[in-house]
Amino acid sequence: MRKLWTTRLLCGLIAWASLGGCKQQLFVEPGDYKGVTKDGLERLEERPHDPIAPSLIESGLNPSSVLDPSRPAKPMTLKECIALALEQGNVGLQGGLQNPGSTNDNLPQFTGRNVAGSDTIKVLVLDPAIVGADIERALSKFDARWITSMTWSKNDTATVNFQQAFNNGDTASFTTTLAKPLPTGGVAGITFGTDYRRFTASAQQQFALQLTTQYTPRVQFLFEQPLLQSFGVEINQLATSHPGSLLVQGLRPSGGQTTEGILITRIRYEQQRAEFDRQVNNLLLNVEFAYWNLYASYYNLYAQEYTLTQSFDLFTIVEARVKAGAVRRQELTQVLGQYYLFRQQALSARHQVQNSERQLRGLLGMTSFSDGMRIVPVDEPTLTPFIPNFGSSANEALANRPELILARHDLKFRQLDILLQKNQRRPDLRFFSSYDIQGIGSELDGSAEFRDPARGPNAAPIPQNAFANLAQNNFNSWQLGFRLDMPLGFRDANAAVHQARLNLVRSYTQLQDSERKSLEVVSQQVRDVINQQAQIDLFRQRRIFLQETLALNKIIVNEGAFDLNTLFNILQVQRDVAGAISSEFQAVAQYNSSIAGLEFAKGTIQRFNNVSVGDGPLPGHVQKRAADHFSARNIAIKLREQPAELPLQSLTNPWQSPVDTLPAMPGVVAPTAPNPLPFNATPSSPMPSAVPKMAPATPPLTSAFPSQNLNPTTVRQWPGATSSDPAMFQEPKPVFLQTGTVQLPTRRAVMAGTSSENGTPVTVVPQR
Repeated sequence: MRKLWTTRLLCGLIAWASLGGCKQQLFVEPGDYKGVTKDGLERLEERPHDPIAPSLIESGLNPSSVLDPSRPAKPMTLKECIALALEQGNVGLQGGLQNPGSTNDNLPQFTGRNVAGSDTIKVLVLDPAIVGADIERALSKFDARWITSMTWSKNDTATVNFQQAFNNGDTASFTTTLAKPLPTGGVAGITFGTDYRRFTASAQQQFALQLTTQYTPRVQFLFEQPLLQSFGVEINQLATSHPGSLLVQGLRPSGGQTTEGILITRIRYEQQRAEFDRQVNNLLLNVEFAYWNLYASYYNLYAQEYTLTQSFDLFTIVEARVKAGAVRRQELTQVLGQYYLFRQQALSARHQVQNSERQLRGLLGMTSFSDGMRIVPVDEPTLTPFIPNFGSSANEALANRPELILARHDLKFRQLDILLQKNQRRPDLRFFSSYDIQGIGSELDGSAEFRDPARGPNAAPIPQNAFANLAQNNFNSWQLGFRLDMPLGFRDANAAVHQARLNLVRSYTQLQDSERKSLEVVSQQVRDVINQQAQIDLFRQRRIFLQETLALNKIIVNEGAFDLNTLFNILQVQRDVAGAISSEFQAVAQYNSSIAGLEFAKGTIQRFNNVSVGDGPLPGHVQKRAADHFSARNIAIKLREQPAELPLQSLTNPWQSPVDTLPAMPGVVAPTAPNPLPFNATPSSPMPSAVPKMAPATPPLTSAFPSQNLNPTTVRQWPGATSSDPAMFQEPKPVFLQTGTVQLPTRRAVMAGTSSENGTPVTVVPQR
């Protein structure tokens, strides 16, 4: 019965030890890694000696400029921009709400050991996976180790005494050990070894040995456990390495030497996840700001070129009257000076559009010249008044801001670090024990024993099969012991505990200050949302009345009854109209950006944009849904490029532009007979040789915004003149072209009439 239970125990312990350490699922599966590197990156791993050549750019690719803006339009929604940014974009400047919407042009820098500083999402998304792999490394310190050795030796030395002669001969030793570090800090192990010994012939003759060749197998059970320092599961989950063993020779740590403890490593992983969320939040904030900045830049360009057309109209009228002798030359030069001012402002506005597009492209991971197109925002901005609730917004910020999550994880680490440092103030007292089962024999197989006839019938049998002798469990040894190692004074341990307590206070103070700053940012963003929404209506009313003033002044100019003060007033109103239109849509863009800023301050901008961050590979249906989306989008773009017999005049939706135009002002439609004015041309209005005697009819003065149409005003009829086509006197309908400039309607013939006061011929330019 004793042999049976010994055999069962031996087999059970060997099977238990062979199970190895803790097993966890890898963060990145081998199939996922292969899928990530299938685009040729595997060659970098398989062929490390190949040179890394710089990339090449195809010849003929040039970015657009103010003198070469002609690019096909690429309509893009905010959702598409966010999708591209999350796939291949860059985070941009991470100043939060200090300077949002700007790309980061700084290149990575050498830090002494590696190159770091990239803000592309393709690099940042790997950081949580790298830290996640540290969890596996930290867990590996509890993995079982298999230690095996085999040695051969021969000893043949001159002997002068009995002891030296007994040591001569051939020896061999085989030892294999399975050692399992325990979560409590101890070590359990099983060692199996077999020693071989063959004595020399002189020793055999001199000592008359019964076994000239002997095998000594042995099975040893080991157990070791710290009792004070490093005792317990929790402290060993915090410690960097396992306490080790005194009994198992050559037992090296299984792993975890370059990582922190398991619990702390999991905190680091959560911190890295929070850091990645923070970077994604900055990415979303920058993309939204850049998107609406580009939207506002386009309308600023519209405003500048809208006033450029008005200035061109005024110039042609004043030039005609200068030639007719009705006004002085200096009035024409003053109008011409303002015309070139508007030309310069329009040129700057075009440059601003290109810079705003470059910022957005940089955040999307796109170059400014690769696709040969220009991005056009087509999303309708939010104009609905929104009054945020400060209480709920503040609570969301305290719960969701990644920066606060990082600070709370750091505080938790400081709490655990105090426990880890207090462990060093305990003496290192260890208990160790071992139990050996041994056998001996002249062979490793055959019968268990034999009798030598030369020794007589009553002589003891000689063991033959060493393994059979081992299974009989006749030779047992055991060992128990304690070992104490204690520094006198614990000066280093006490200093480490004091330092850990100071770091805890420091981390707690940082968390309190971060929460205070987060609440202040939320309160500021709540005020900004309310302020920007209130500004929109004020800018709109100012723009409406300035446009009405400009329309009434144009009537006075067309009638010819204006003086120098009126001309100065018209020039000032033209400048004010440009600023009013630009300011109104800048306020619209800032209102939408401030809403995104509030969501950023609350830490809910990912939920606001329907973005979620998950571990592991994407679900299988995501790729199919993405393919279906892009297929439907391509079909929609083709339909928009080639509408089914739909005239341009029917595109009255103020926020949906044709694919070959930029977003137009609300209510603005394309002219039927465009005649673009070259941006680098000099304005002139040549007088026809034969001037028909026609006078303008009563044109409707239509505002550029359909909801704010002005009342029709009568234009004075010149004596002796006949009515003309009213269509030529309609308000111009400028529209953005692929060149990025305003397309002016065709100029009609200059009409002349005779003044009823003195009969002097007067040249009249029809109202646009």
